[in-house]
Amino acid sequence: MLIRIATRRSRLAVIQTDLVIKKLKNFFPHINCEIVPVITTGDRITDKNLYDIGGKALFLKELEEKLLTGEVDLAIHSLKDVPGILPVGLEIAAVLEREDPRDCLVSYKYKSLNELPNGAIIGTSSVRRKVILQKIRPDLKIIPCRGNIQTRLDKLSSDNAPDAIILACGGLKRLGIFDEKHCFPLTVDTMIPSAGQGTIAIEKRSDDQKMADICKEINHLPSWYLSQAEREFLVYFDASCKTPIAAHAEYIDESIIKARYMYGDFEGNCLEFHTETGDKICGKEIAIKAAEIIEAKKY
Repeated sequence: MLIRIATRRSRLAVIQTDLVIKKLKNFFPHINCEIVPVITTGDRITDKNLYDIGGKALFLKELEEKLLTGEVDLAIHSLKDVPGILPVGLEIAAVLEREDPRDCLVSYKYKSLNELPNGAIIGTSSVRRKVILQKIRPDLKIIPCRGNIQTRLDKLSSDNAPDAIILACGGLKRLGIFDEKHCFPLTVDTMIPSAGQGTIAIEKRSDDQKMADICKEINHLPSWYLSQAEREFLVYFDASCKTPIAAHAEYIDESIIKARYMYGDFEGNCLEFHTETGDKICGKEIAIKAAEIIEAKKY
């Protein structure tokens, strides 16, 4: 049996796809997998902020088109790039075990946000990271920083380099370039991660029962429950890339999760936070409850 798998061409995307294939072959040794690399609109346009050109969905568009036309059977994504509401006919079928979901300060000069001097320059193109940084350190100068991980790291060594940039720990670790001398994870209390951060997602056509049965076998349920509690928050607000929104769930024992949420406006003038706890199988209900409470605070 041949499974055709669409993925972006970046080094991280290929590594993540290889992890999915390895997992598939562990369960189904007879399966053959064909990688179909795709250059997405988000990969091609690197000189503009995502929120000005269509958001993170631009990293999925071409992959999802190949799914819908039947050119491929599965598509692999970083779950943090997947909008809450998917195109009709597609669904997330499984996730792999979550990597470190935290954000990370990367700097060759300083070891923490507190060490950054007044007026320090920090690079990020994430609205979520930008408004949280402004809340913590309103003196910082935030500049756009796009491109793949290595491209953004290279900017730290370039002329007029920023003092620091913010990246996801999970990507650095999967690439094998997490350096404890220059990479400093931020606690989830300091900076709530993006929903699904650190998680690899497998997308399929909703009517493909064969792929549903296969994906069910490799789905990492503990991570799946966490992702449900995070992503339903996105679904509720159907937020755009201009909306600062965050959701992070974690286990406090084997069956109970604690979920932190944030929602705000583009300027960061109004940020609302809420934390909920509940049974792991009730992630969607937890997220909806938190969203309703936050929405009530807005008015």
